[in-house]
Amino acid sequence: MPGRYGLGVQVLSMAAFSLAFFGWLNETWLFWFDNPIWLNRYTEYAIIFAFGLWRIRAEQNPYTRKRLIILVAMVTVFWWLVPWLYPVYEPYIGYLWGQPVFPALHVPGTVTFFLILALVFLFGRRIICGFNCPCVGVRETVGFAFRDRTPRSQWTWRLRHSKWLFFVYYVGVMVVTQFPPNSWTVGFVGGFYLIVGLTYFGTFFIAPLVGNRFYCRYLCPYGATFGLLNHAGFYGIEMDGDKCIDCGRCEQVCDMGIPVQTQGRQIGRVTALEDCMGCARCIVSCPTDALEIRDVRNLLRPSLKQNASHLLKRDIPLPVLREEPAPRPVEQRRYDWDEVAATPSLAQIQAQAARCLDCGVPGCRNACPLSNRIPEWLELAADGDFAAAADVAHSTSNLPELCGSLCPQHRLCEGACTKAQQDDGAVTIGAVERWLTEQAFAQGWQPPAAGKKNGRRVAVIGAGPAGLACAGQLVQDGCEVTVYDRQPVVGGLLASGVPPFKLDKSLLERRRQLLQAQGVRFELGVEVDEAQLRTLLASHDALFLGLGAPLSRDLGLHGRELTGVTDALSYLAEVNCTGGGTTLAGRRVLVLGGGDSAMDCARAALRQGAGRVTVVYRRDESLMRASPKEVELAREEGVHFIFERRPVAVLGIGAVNGMLFDIPGEGQERIDCDAVIFAVGQLLQPPAWLGRLGVATDAEGRIRIDAQGRTSHPQIYAGGDNTHGPDLVVTAIAAGRRAAGGMLQSFRPAVLQRLVAGGRV
Repeated sequence: MPGRYGLGVQVLSMAAFSLAFFGWLNETWLFWFDNPIWLNRYTEYAIIFAFGLWRIRAEQNPYTRKRLIILVAMVTVFWWLVPWLYPVYEPYIGYLWGQPVFPALHVPGTVTFFLILALVFLFGRRIICGFNCPCVGVRETVGFAFRDRTPRSQWTWRLRHSKWLFFVYYVGVMVVTQFPPNSWTVGFVGGFYLIVGLTYFGTFFIAPLVGNRFYCRYLCPYGATFGLLNHAGFYGIEMDGDKCIDCGRCEQVCDMGIPVQTQGRQIGRVTALEDCMGCARCIVSCPTDALEIRDVRNLLRPSLKQNASHLLKRDIPLPVLREEPAPRPVEQRRYDWDEVAATPSLAQIQAQAARCLDCGVPGCRNACPLSNRIPEWLELAADGDFAAAADVAHSTSNLPELCGSLCPQHRLCEGACTKAQQDDGAVTIGAVERWLTEQAFAQGWQPPAAGKKNGRRVAVIGAGPAGLACAGQLVQDGCEVTVYDRQPVVGGLLASGVPPFKLDKSLLERRRQLLQAQGVRFELGVEVDEAQLRTLLASHDALFLGLGAPLSRDLGLHGRELTGVTDALSYLAEVNCTGGGTTLAGRRVLVLGGGDSAMDCARAALRQGAGRVTVVYRRDESLMRASPKEVELAREEGVHFIFERRPVAVLGIGAVNGMLFDIPGEGQERIDCDAVIFAVGQLLQPPAWLGRLGVATDAEGRIRIDAQGRTSHPQIYAGGDNTHGPDLVVTAIAAGRRAAGGMLQSFRPAVLQRLVAGGRV
């Protein structure tokens, strides 16, 4: 798959392009040197040979490596050594000119030219462009560092027809050269070679912007000639729609930007054959053998399937099934507060990470609110390079170990995984993310050091995931950051509202220590009121509000004030404060709700020794918000479920002894219980002083912010649950990062801000 190379490789590539250009310029116009091999028209071929050795060694795909070996060998021997050591003169058609025109720019004679035309007719343009062309050779080797820049949009696709203007000019040259030369025909032909030379070498220097095949796609008249033969001859690329899983790899790897998947899905074959160079990257990148090349050999051997398995000479591997980390046995985990999942083995994690298809348009990344570079760190984890994987994971997420543990992957990355459509199941992205982070820490990995001090001071109110992410981004950019929180520990609801068996709280403490080592100051156990906030505003350049959604929803039922009735946040806070406890020992517990918090409360009650725990949900089971994995674990541990019951009242005198429910269409039902936990959602409770400070909120109490997290007060930013309502840890992290980016942009000089806003920086 295309990847971005480092600046050093790119600079070296541009130096090689420059040398090739000046070699041609020296022999044709400058004449500075006496035609040395290192500075003439053959210089390009020497460069292809040198870079080709690097590319062959670096290439991991066996078919592409074989093609590169043939390409470099042909350019080196056929186009370089033979003409240099032993000039070959072939007959040509037309009158005597400075050089034959029919053979084009890189073919030594007419016989060879027509031989190539015949081979292209039989086997496709790949005969010359894929395996034999110096133009492709220099871009395939020297220009490979820029292949991730291939333009891929509707308008760039339509612009591909520009090459037909050059093709028409080329046809005109072939006609003109059949007649004796005169002043205007010499100018006509000379103009053609000048345009070809300028566009050919000119595209070298815009390769960092437009990719390494710009010339081949938009300008090459010879490629257009061979492209017509692609249509007229036996060559083609067909798609088996039943095998295609829409991973998009075929389109992403195509340097010519051909919509392979789109066209294949529509009519079962690629129709843009005039642009296909026959490199077969789309074929060998297809994980399901849905694509295959066809040429004259299929006429002679109808059963021949030139798909990825054929070209790579591989047997179709047996699928590796999805395997999540196994939970510890029920008889163990039900009676302790340790994390449920057993630690997976290195082999299991690497096997699961290696299942990633590295899709051309990764559904996992697009479904992630953080746009995590998931395929990249999966590949590194599969290779066992956990330090590099941790670097990639932290480049887009400040708390990857928490996302790996708590994100509803079934609704986000794993739900969008292409392999979720297959029988072997989605990649276990969450498990790999958590494991690789832990492994990197075990190997001594440390986050990047804080940036050089920029003189800016920021106060972060709230040490939840949004606040921690914001602080992490700011300190890396050199800001002086202080985080305030009313709790004595960091994490917000992760610390107080998530039970220990679901999240080991030592992860939060470790993250606090890492941030503190980077320079973040923590003021914990501090309640920030209006007076203190005004003081902070006066002494800091910006403030971030990550106040969360700390209030449980109240259904307003009769009897909710009875002893034994509580809400999820209060109950889980007590569990975390006591390290578990035995508050509900021997009691019959009803948990109302259908989300993950309801599962947390029910499973925590079991661990406290409750006699019976029942989750009651007002709708059908299929509509529960809880993760299917959490529901399955709760059932295994002994939680009972009752569906389609709407709560009416809490029953009891002084203490709860039952609840009354409506059954749709059937009347009412009483369920006896000794304790009730309402896990029916959270509400916002914005402080009254927000309005007095000029921070606007909406009717539901959400703080209003712009696209960069800035509130109606120019100095105050906000993010997380207090801006978008109760949501996920990953959306809170994304909000904190976004607000940090907005602050940093506001710290820039006004002129620079305008440039950024205009898209020029």
